[in-house]
Amino acid sequence: MTTDQNKSIIRIFLEKLDENISAIEEFFIPDCPAHLPGMSDPTDREGFRQFVAMLYTAFPDLHHVVKEQIAENDKVASIINVYGTHKGDFQGIAPTGRQVMFEDFMITRIQGGKVVELWAQFDALRLLQQLGVFQLQM
Repeated sequence: MTTDQNKSIIRIFLEKLDENISAIEEFFIPDCPAHLPGMSDPTDREGFRQFVAMLYTAFPDLHHVVKEQIAENDKVASIINVYGTHKGDFQGIAPTGRQVMFEDFMITRIQGGKVVELWAQFDALRLLQQLGVFQLQM
């Protein structure tokens, strides 16, 4: 597959993910190592699905907008703006009703049209600031 096709796969995946998290099963191989924020070891597709489900439970209107992508060989690096409204529990933080926007940085390795490895990191500090649970002291 070309680098443009690989970038398109990630864009389509995110669009479908915003409709239903079952998109993970469609786009990721079962034993896909997923390197996620706050986890010392990679998880698999099911662990990634659980992580994503937690986010969509806390922010049911969560949606992704790809801001920029760079691809080389079988890897796609994406900068993604993530938007949502805090309507459910988020790691012990009661719903605030606040709208949030934070950046997600994602690198995927794609083979045969499927994600075979994922690295993801999002701006958790900015998210916590927007939820009102963390204030940066200067």
